[in-house]
Amino acid sequence: MFIIDGIIVLAVLTGIGAVISPKFRQLIRIRGGKAVDSATSAIEKEQDAFEQLKKKMPAQREMVTKVMAAANMAKSELDRRNVALESVKARFAQARKLGASDNALNELGAQFTSAKTAVDEQQKVLTEAQATADEARHSLDQTIAAMQKFGQKVETDKSKAELAAALRVTAEARQSAADITSALSAAGSASKEVDRQLEEARAANQLSKGTSTDQELSQLDEKAAAASGRAELEALLDGTSKQ
Repeated sequence: MFIIDGIIVLAVLTGIGAVISPKFRQLIRIRGGKAVDSATSAIEKEQDAFEQLKKKMPAQREMVTKVMAAANMAKSELDRRNVALESVKARFAQARKLGASDNALNELGAQFTSAKTAVDEQQKVLTEAQATADEARHSLDQTIAAMQKFGQKVETDKSKAELAAALRVTAEARQSAADITSALSAAGSASKEVDRQLEEARAANQLSKGTSTDQELSQLDEKAAAASGRAELEALLDGTSKQ
């Protein structure tokens, strides 16, 4: 119970420290980064970076879509204002043809000026919106191209990492073979030593039996005893024994 309470208190203090102290947050980030570095391979880090960038792509596409939509809306508004301007021009021409008063013509003139100003202002808006949209689209195209290149690099580096792993396995296998050969050589030397010791033991055993002459006489005694025993047995069986 005390251990669990201690863990909870430590977690709370860690959370408070992370919120209050920038240096504490930096410490956690650095230590955590080192832990990740030691636990992940280079290709894993590269793949992770690629995946993180891929996650940002939808947001960029969405922003580009909004910018392009704003440019389209600006174009539609400009078209609407141009239609309004042409309408004023047509009404002015008709009014003058029908002998409208100066007040009416002046009113249409004021409307024309206002409509023309609105068209000029909207043209500026459209120009800026189109420039922004073009830049955003160009940026997206560059990002897509860069991501495709990055993806190809990741695949190439993945193949390199697999090749490196294969080479390490080959090197380990070669080293293992060399170790086995060395072990067999050492075992062969040990086997020869065992044979040598056996021969020495055999020689010592022979020497313990005496000289070669002593051994010859001993063998003759053994043969004579055997011959005597045989002769006695044959005599018993043939009924020629003196007993």
